Amino acid sequence: MKPKRRPFLKLAVALAMSFPAIAAAQQTSAKAPRIGLLAWWPCGMPYASETSEFGMFMQGLHDLGYTLHELSFECRSASKQDSRLAAAARDLVQLPVDVIVTSSQPAAHAAQGATDAIPIVTIISGDPVAAGLARSLAKPGGNLTGVTYYATELAAKRLQLLMEAIPGLATVGVLANPVVSYLPFETDTKQAARHLGVALSLQQVSEPGELDAAFSRMKADGAQAALVLPDLMLADQSSRIAALAIEHHLPIMAWGSWYVADGCLMAYSADYGVMQHRLAYYVDRILKGTKPGELPIEQPTKFDLSVNLKTANALGIELPQTVLLMADEVIE
Repeated sequence: MKPKRRPFLKLAVALAMSFPAIAAAQQTSAKAPRIGLLAWWPCGMPYASETSEFGMFMQGLHDLGYTLHELSFECRSASKQDSRLAAAARDLVQLPVDVIVTSSQPAAHAAQGATDAIPIVTIISGDPVAAGLARSLAKPGGNLTGVTYYATELAAKRLQLLMEAIPGLATVGVLANPVVSYLPFETDTKQAARHLGVALSLQQVSEPGELDAAFSRMKADGAQAALVLPDLMLADQSSRIAALAIEHHLPIMAWGSWYVADGCLMAYSADYGVMQHRLAYYVDRILKGTKPGELPIEQPTKFDLSVNLKTANALGIELPQTVLLMADEVIE
């Protein structure tokens, strides 16, 4: 996932090497704790860079005082296919590793399906209790813990912000990946739409090649704007979604600030980089002997609104001052 861009510490630059190089540097540290990275994006990506899947996690480890010589890393990737997460998780378990780190709920499910003994530290997009990943937020009780950015009111808040930005909004398109339909976002969005009195044009998109047709269907249904629901495949297509939004004249409300940086109109989200950085705290506690089931699953206390004025101008939209005053990040 792409965290919000920010100035990066010097050590991150020094660590900005591909994963094979990191592994090679650690071969002399046979007794170092072994951290398994269960990745959705390819393992060859530079994990220490700020915009990589585990970049801010690596920075978090550094901020806690760890060096490459104190930890060993193993990575297994799903190569951008949710269906391959289970096999990747099993590979890490068979090595074995001391702790598994993931950045998404699909990966967390795959990891927990592969082991009930190895600690799992993850970012969770949905409700971890309802999903069966934990007994409660305060006392997860099993082998999994981490951070969840889910709140039932988020769907309504995003829809409300979109309605405020586009006065008279009556029909909203929705991009959703059916592969992760077990997550609560479609249900929450439908409930919010009924409450707010807007119609939805829900489009199921399971692979990037289906995006063009989905935008055409939304436009044919009379959509005046669109929501993008949380999903890794859709996150990977943020630039393409932004381009299609301009082409079809559909203002987008998304769930991550990188969408706005890539050209979508708006996003309302927790800071993904901050959550990723926080995973290092959990790994540190687990390596020092704390059981994952005793570490409460945290929730963000702040959500940021990002807007792209260049995109607003391209769409011929004059955003109301009320929206601009609420924005935490404005791209001009």
